Order: sequence, then C-alpha cells, then structure tokens
Amino acid sequence: MTRALSRKGRANLMLLALAMIWGGCFVAAKIAMDSFDAYFIMVLRFLVGSLVLCLLFPKDRKKIDKTTMIGGAEVGFLLATSTAFQMEGLRYTTPANQTFILVIYVVLVPLLRFLIAGIRPGKNIIVAAVLTVFGVGFLTLGPSLVLNRGDVLSFIMAILFTVEILRIDHYMPKVESAIAFTMVQLFVAGLVSVVLFFIFGEGTVIAPVTHKTLLAMGYIVLLNTVVAFYLQNGAQRDASPDESALIMSTESLFGTFAAYFFAGEVFYPKKILGCALILTGQFVSQALPAIRKINGKRRVPM
Repeated sequence: MTRALSRKGRANLMLLALAMIWGGCFVAAKIAMDSFDAYFIMVLRFLVGSLVLCLLFPKDRKKIDKTTMIGGAEVGFLLATSTAFQMEGLRYTTPANQTFILVIYVVLVPLLRFLIAGIRPGKNIIVAAVLTVFGVGFLTLGPSLVLNRGDVLSFIMAILFTVEILRIDHYMPKVESAIAFTMVQLFVAGLVSVVLFFIFGEGTVIAPVTHKTLLAMGYIVLLNTVVAFYLQNGAQRDASPDESALIMSTESLFGTFAAYFFAGEVFYPKKILGCALILTGQFVSQALPAIRKINGKRRVPM
C-alpha cells in the first residue's frame, strides 16, 4: 500500500511540474510567434523533440514494439490535430476565452470515462472540476463571454485533448517505456504537422529572429515538448485520468503568474479569487481523500 501511494504521489508531482511548464508556454508561444509561423513551430517542436529523445535515450528506441507504435501514432495524431484546432481558434478568439473553454476537459474526462467505461467519478472529483472551471473563468474572462468561430474550434480542441488523455491512460499500462511511447507520439505529430504546414502555413520565418524569440523556441521545443509530454505519459501510468486532468488544469494558474512576472499583466482581485477557487479544487481532489483515509485508519480498533 505504501509503495502504491508513493507511486501515485510521484505521478501527481510529475503532473504538477507539467502544469508549470505548460503555464509558461502561453508567454513563450506568444513571443515565438513574433518571428515564426505557428505551423512551422509545430513542425519544429514535434520533430526536433522526437529527435532529442532518440539521441538522449538510445536504449529506449529498442523498446518500441507494436503496441508502442500503434498507441504512439494514435496519440500523436490526436496531439497534432488538437494543437492545430487550438491555433486556428486563436485566430478568431482571445487567449482568455480559449483558456476558459479548454479547461472544460476537467469535466469531459470523467464524463466520457463514465459513458465509455462505466467508471463513476468520485464526488470530490465532480466538486473539484466545477470549482476549477469557475476558477479559470474568474482568472481569464472579462465581463462577457460571446461565443464565436474561434470558441467552437477551441471546444473541439478540448474534446480532442480529452480523448488524448483517455487513450494515454489506455496504452500506458501496456507499453514497456514511456520514453519510447513519447518518441513515437512526437514523431507522428511532427509528420502530421508537416502536412498541415504545407496546407495552412504562411512561411517559416515571418519576421526578424531575435535572441528573445530563439529562447522562446527553445522553451517550447525542449521543456514544453520533450520534457512535458514525457511527464504526462509517465505520470499517467499511476494517476487516474480524472485526477490527471484536474492537476494539468492548473496550467492556467501558472500561466497567469508567468504573464504577471514576464509579460507585465495586472493581477486584479478577480484573478486572485480565480486562483483561490482552483487551489480549493485541488485540495478537494487530492487532500480530502487522503485525510479521510488517515482518519479511517485511526478509527480501526487495535
């Protein structure tokens, strides 16, 4: 039991680190797109990311079996497609609206998991998901939310990301190496991105490249791709999809902090309330069940 709890705790820490990295990507992507085409960024981040993993972990290349190939290809296709919908959505909506719409996956994951597999989410997960959605709403939205074409595209992205989380959960117990799985995932996502680039891309370098945009690209390729997707795949070996979605949703929280420290955004009281709701949601999903288990053990007679 102790070992199982430690594995779950390690998975939750990996997901929290993932959320921190993804939160910083909001600022990095905005900077990188000042110099590079969005679809070209997709090609670089996925293909270079796969190459870096192959070079750093040559032994894991030998662990790419049939299941890893099939699962990695499926998840890689979902990754590239959802990223494309995300970028197209940003053409017609604001980053704030998109952030709020995307976080709906914290509700969609347990809902689809229940409809497909009949696994009923715990009450704490439902309460935490609702608190998280409201928290992100306070964190990102203005006085009104007017839905448009970009919002619809962003919602499709949320659905695709939900399916991606569930498929990773399906494949992870069946593959030998999370690193090998990530290699295939990123390589396939890169191939799909090449096709999308030739269809929708507007060029490679669209403005003068600066030291700042190069650093942003490095962040996106190395941290937000190589490290982040390994963390997600590795963590989902031991964390449930419901809990994974909730922890990953804190990226909006870290994104807000990154925007405050590096992009000069103002931290209004409404955003503080949003942060408080998100943190409360995490407490409900993670801490309350642990407290109940400890209290339950104390009541057991000796």
